[in-house]
Amino acid sequence: MRWLLPLALAAAAPLAAQQGGCTYTPGQGAFMLPGASGTGAFNVTVAATGGYTCTWSISTTTPWIHIESLTITGTGSISFTVDANNSTVMRQGAIVFSAPNVSATPATTVYQLAGTCTWVLSPTAAEIPVGGGNGALQVTSGCTWTASSNQGWLTYTLDPGNMVASGINYSNGNVNYSASANTCVASRSAILTVMTGVTGIQPALAITQDGSPGNLTLSSTTLSTGPGAATGRITVTTGGNCPWSAVSNANWLQITGSASGSGFGSFAYSVLANTGPARSASIQVGPQTFTVNQQAALPPTPQVAALVNGASYASGAVSPGEIVALFGANLGPAQGVPFQLSADGKSIPNTLAGVAVLFDSAPATLLYVSAGQINAIVPYAVAGQAGTAVEVQYQGQTSSPITLPVQAATPGIFSQDRTGLGPGAILNQDFSLNASLSRATVGSVIQIFTTGGGVTSPAQTDGYLAPVAEPFPRLTAQPVVVTIGGLAAAVQYAGAAPGLVAGLTQINAQVPVGVTPGLTVPVVVQIGSWQSQAGLTVAVQ
Repeated sequence: MRWLLPLALAAAAPLAAQQGGCTYTPGQGAFMLPGASGTGAFNVTVAATGGYTCTWSISTTTPWIHIESLTITGTGSISFTVDANNSTVMRQGAIVFSAPNVSATPATTVYQLAGTCTWVLSPTAAEIPVGGGNGALQVTSGCTWTASSNQGWLTYTLDPGNMVASGINYSNGNVNYSASANTCVASRSAILTVMTGVTGIQPALAITQDGSPGNLTLSSTTLSTGPGAATGRITVTTGGNCPWSAVSNANWLQITGSASGSGFGSFAYSVLANTGPARSASIQVGPQTFTVNQQAALPPTPQVAALVNGASYASGAVSPGEIVALFGANLGPAQGVPFQLSADGKSIPNTLAGVAVLFDSAPATLLYVSAGQINAIVPYAVAGQAGTAVEVQYQGQTSSPITLPVQAATPGIFSQDRTGLGPGAILNQDFSLNASLSRATVGSVIQIFTTGGGVTSPAQTDGYLAPVAEPFPRLTAQPVVVTIGGLAAAVQYAGAAPGLVAGLTQINAQVPVGVTPGLTVPVVVQIGSWQSQAGLTVAVQ
């Protein structure tokens, strides 16, 4: 079924034909008729003055318009018929008015639409740059049509071959269109439809317009932050009504509140505290990326709970070259690491597995390190000082200092089970380990291994192994007294243990006559006014 047909066109200006006292006015300027056969009618108004008799006639030379040739006096009505239009193009013809002494003049124009309506569009698709632009759609048809846009950013005007006052177009013509700039990141599309009024799919021009990544910006694209928790807000700038959304790629970088919006807006984010190594994550907003680089978690600070003699486990003052044990937390690696000799085999280093122990500014030789315990040797540089501040450094963190008094000697005898009690670390004269089955005899010389003997002469160097031949470094703190079973024993040597690290002291003493034999004969070492711990024993037979 045709749309809005038949349609009478708006009245044209009336024909004012005048002869003598006769004025003729045809009442219809033009007709628009459907493609099927049909009829039409119009009036001719005549005004007569001065007693004139006014006659006129109607005729046509258009073969598909049929009208009976008439001569009419005064005002009259004319009817006509049209044949069906079997073509695919619109056609037009004229009905002519004539009167005595008046030239033949078209009384009306008859337009007849095509019998079979077709519409040809050129082009059927178009692309518009992001900045906007104009274009034209050419429509070829023999039937009525108008246009419609489904998007407000695509406007149009009709530029037809023929148009009526109501805006309905017919026959060939153009639709001139204009697209505004696209302020979004995403491309967009619109349909410019030619409205035919015929049931079925309407012919249309598909229009696409590019977007641009530059149409969206963020107030910040990077953040470098410490290991602690942090929060912030990012502003998103893009075109009005342009949708956007923010997506994080890590659960420790969280978007709080709304993660999407349209046009100018913002979103808040939260960075969780880092408990591990350095890390990086990002929030993606369209083509833009907000990257967060978070520093590694600070390692825990070393905590020194106690510092004791490495042989006796007595706390208090320290002395130069004393082997000590530090206890606490976060002092070093979880898995204990023992010392290794230097490449030349002559010394033990003062750093081990990233751990350093400082007595004031002097580094201590390290024998063993772990998270809970460090075995170290007090530097000889503390000699002569009233006190010293001890710090542990690990993974860039430094413990709070503990301050200890310094004295010339702090003798402690090593025990065989490393508890500081029971059988001592003592060798018999034949270098066998003193024990219940290998006892020392009265008058024999035993070797007692101690620490905390103090400065030697010649002086020893921190971390180096003692010489294996004379001159042996001997203790300078005097006197050195050994009692075995409560009796004084003759001391034959008190100094560095040959071939072993500086700070380990060897004392050779003779088992005195009169000692009561036994498996647990008490042994005490005194250097100057300082004595070793009680509870150390030697087996004597």
